[in-house]
Amino acid sequence: MEPIRKLALQTSLAKRWACLRPQTESKSAGAIRGRCKRRIATAVAALLCTIAVIVWSSEALFAQTPAASPAPAKAGAPPAEADGITSSGYQIHSSVELGYRSSDVTGSGDIYDTLVNLQTGPRILDQTLTMQSVDHQGLLFDDLYLNSFGWGGDPNNALSLRADKNKWYDLQSSFRRDQYFSDYDLLANPLNPPVPPAPGGSTPSIPILDSPHLFDTTRRTSDIDLTLLPQSTVSFRLGYSHNDMTGPSYSSIHEGTEASLLQDWNTTMNSYRLGVDFRIAPRTVLSYDLFLYYYKGDTDYQLNRINEALLPTTPVSSVSLGLSIDTVNKEPCAVVPPATSLIFNGALTNVTCSAYFSYARNQRIRTSTPTERVSLRSTYFQRVDLVASLSYSSATSTTPLDESFDGLITRTATRAFLGTGEADANRISDVLDVGATVHLTTHLRLIEKFYFWAYRIPQNGSFNEVDSDCPTTTPPTPCTLLTLLSATAPTAISTVVQSSFNQTWTKNQTELAWDISKKAGARIGYRYGDRDFNHFNDFLSGDLDHFVGLEKTELFGFWARPSHALRLNFDLEHTNYNAVFVRLSPRKDARYRFQMTYTPRSWATLGGSINIRQESNADAQTQYLGHNQNYGLTASLAPRERFGLDLAYNFNSVIQNAVICFNDTPPTGLVLPFVNNANNNNCGGNDTANNFMADSYYTNHTNFGVATVRFKPAKRVLANIGYSISDVDGSVPQFNILQPLGTVQYKYQQPVANLSVDIGHKLAYNMGWNYYQYGEGSFVGPAAPRYFHANSLTESLRYSF
Repeated sequence: MEPIRKLALQTSLAKRWACLRPQTESKSAGAIRGRCKRRIATAVAALLCTIAVIVWSSEALFAQTPAASPAPAKAGAPPAEADGITSSGYQIHSSVELGYRSSDVTGSGDIYDTLVNLQTGPRILDQTLTMQSVDHQGLLFDDLYLNSFGWGGDPNNALSLRADKNKWYDLQSSFRRDQYFSDYDLLANPLNPPVPPAPGGSTPSIPILDSPHLFDTTRRTSDIDLTLLPQSTVSFRLGYSHNDMTGPSYSSIHEGTEASLLQDWNTTMNSYRLGVDFRIAPRTVLSYDLFLYYYKGDTDYQLNRINEALLPTTPVSSVSLGLSIDTVNKEPCAVVPPATSLIFNGALTNVTCSAYFSYARNQRIRTSTPTERVSLRSTYFQRVDLVASLSYSSATSTTPLDESFDGLITRTATRAFLGTGEADANRISDVLDVGATVHLTTHLRLIEKFYFWAYRIPQNGSFNEVDSDCPTTTPPTPCTLLTLLSATAPTAISTVVQSSFNQTWTKNQTELAWDISKKAGARIGYRYGDRDFNHFNDFLSGDLDHFVGLEKTELFGFWARPSHALRLNFDLEHTNYNAVFVRLSPRKDARYRFQMTYTPRSWATLGGSINIRQESNADAQTQYLGHNQNYGLTASLAPRERFGLDLAYNFNSVIQNAVICFNDTPPTGLVLPFVNNANNNNCGGNDTANNFMADSYYTNHTNFGVATVRFKPAKRVLANIGYSISDVDGSVPQFNILQPLGTVQYKYQQPVANLSVDIGHKLAYNMGWNYYQYGEGSFVGPAAPRYFHANSLTESLRYSF
């Protein structure tokens, strides 16, 4: 796969700041890298020594500080805000933090970029500006707030602006830029086998070292919302949002074999908003909103010529064999004796392989979704709270298709094809949402919620495909990559699609809430749902697929506050469905949620939570059983103004079990327990193509812990150290001896330490160190190693007034 260009930051700072991670280091680059490592090590050692001295002397410091209840400063927080300045009737505060980050990575740089992606270079870490009118008589605005962060090369940076003028307007706007890089090399990896004598060995062996579905894209999001006359009887709202995503990425397609595609990602979404609020009565607002959404998808696909081999043609040409190279399983084909390898001296030895000369697909998607909504909010009546909304939208989408292939698909003896056509669809949607709370007594409430959603999606498509097929001859003539297109026969295939997918979904929920006393309360309720699906395949007699799903849910909850320091909450939902839409959907779904907060002292807060979801489907061909259990504990302690401790632990358990049917033949000499122990019963007599039947499973147990200690040994000094770890242990069936567990078993550790010193003259010096370490518990597999550890040191100066 061709490497994707990554951003390279060029700075004019001295070489002692340079911290590069080149693929091939020159002698001078190695020296710079060595100096960078020594600089990071020296700075980290100094930082940790400083914190150690603080810890060693903390007892004496705390002994001289009386107990206090104010919350401690956040980790790395700047000193107390300066008094600011007053000018032109405004109280003005501002700050800017400039710094430099040095990052050193050992191991997989791609996995580091996937998880962290913090690179070396100068940064504008943070910037704020606040202007407040002293007498609320500002000329253009009364209040203004501007904030930005991450400029200079961080993967995420943002800018936000808020401004308002009393009784006239309220403005909010933001811009955000996110760089998304993802190259987890096991994702969509064909796991090409090694060379013999390894079981199932392939000749040649060409491992795929990057994910076939790699992403390196940038998303930019802009939002602006303006409210005019916000305190008037009639107020107006205007808004606009722009969202675009661009950049290279990779994908794959199967046409005889798996081809690698370069897709130049390019999507745009523009949305316009217009709203009016009418205060038609005391405590009653009637609103009208108009939303206009316009989407453009201009992503193109073209062949990424991976694993090329030469053909014996004049002039010499080449062909891409695609991602899967497994000659034992004839992917893309087998080795034909007397040849001992599919590729010899760069040339292809079997010209009957499925392979690609070229592939391209252009598909311009255009979608518009105008939506109107009328809503009502009212507490006009003394005992009734009412919320209601009705919306209607009619979306249209069109997409022309232009697809071409040149190569060989041996299964159908196709040398090339050309596909053209166009499809369009509409989506007409009506949504009604009504909620009412009736206060029957001071302590008893009836809560009613009704939801109705109906939509239909009529769609039409007309496609034409012309296949260039090798002719059938007697005796048979093999179709090869050397077969000229002029020797093929065209086969035209026309496809007309006219269908519609319709759904009507109705839900009604009724609850009775009772505040038993000031220390306890409970609620009980019932929810009923009805989903009606209609799928018209071609609008001919007997073509209708009709399905009705019913939902019946019991609801229960209670809250208790037995003391001022202790709060408890519990919620229960138990749902039964009469039928399922897909085989793995649950027929029974139960959810339990429990939360506890305990504050034994003003400086101590303890918390706990339990969140459990259990699902099951007893169908004989499914026997699905699953759960998602989450348990959490937190503690925040600040016994002294100069000391604080935060602790958190979370355990998450996910288990899914279900009967599956499959077809698999392990290589000779290999034993795969899951495959060998499966029942060879033609899927219980239901599927001869997938003859094996077994109880499949997925387990994932995640332990997460974090601890942070904060110290403030002096008025001008703040330090903290912390550590977090994610430890994942799970299991899945193994269908391939080359299949590692990957993210089913891994550890991700992140120690952190930082120091902030107020050096006077409205300046603060900040130093932060982060360490990242990622490692998996299974073998690497036929891919690139995924382990890495990295040090990141950030030094900055913050100026504020």
